[in-house]
Amino acid sequence: MPGQEEVEATCALIGQRLEQLDDAPALSVLPIYSQLPADLQARIFHRAADNSRKCVVATNIAETSLTLDGILFVIDPGYCKLKVFNPRIGMDALQVFPISQASANQRSGRAGRTGPGQCYRLYTERQYEEELLANTVPEIQRTNLSNVVLLLKSLGVDDLLKFHFMDAPPQDNLLNSMYQLWTLGALDNTGQLTKLGRRMIELPL
Repeated sequence: MPGQEEVEATCALIGQRLEQLDDAPALSVLPIYSQLPADLQARIFHRAADNSRKCVVATNIAETSLTLDGILFVIDPGYCKLKVFNPRIGMDALQVFPISQASANQRSGRAGRTGPGQCYRLYTERQYEEELLANTVPEIQRTNLSNVVLLLKSLGVDDLLKFHFMDAPPQDNLLNSMYQLWTLGALDNTGQLTKLGRRMIELPL
């Protein structure tokens, strides 16, 4: 699921549907997302009771961070939430996007990791091949760069537009972040750190 809200809604819906079924086999529906308390997260690692099945409803935290024994089937809706810089409000915001092919492959790999398994993708093979990006866009290319600008300026990098990033961010994002820092008084008219800017480096933005 893309996020916490979708995970909780799906768990509730599955519970409602189970109540409508006569003599439905026992099914333990377990959510997992990053903000879930640790003791509740740990439940997904517990073995299902005898004559019962376990259904884990997860965000993309389950793509690479977790390995669950006994997962036979994965249902992949094909969406995720990514933090993206919104220039209209000058802030990062979570938005829903189609996943990348790399993420799709990671998700399918969750099925049968410790035995035979199957992945059901809720999108077509054509969509996978023609519409999904090969890899997820790096965070530095889609989020606010104010922290990056402050860090590089503190390290003595003067011309950020010529800095050799491993994954170069869009120039507009870089300039926008520099302008934002200038309006806040963190950079002076020459693009150098002010006293306020040096204090801001010590604090998370």
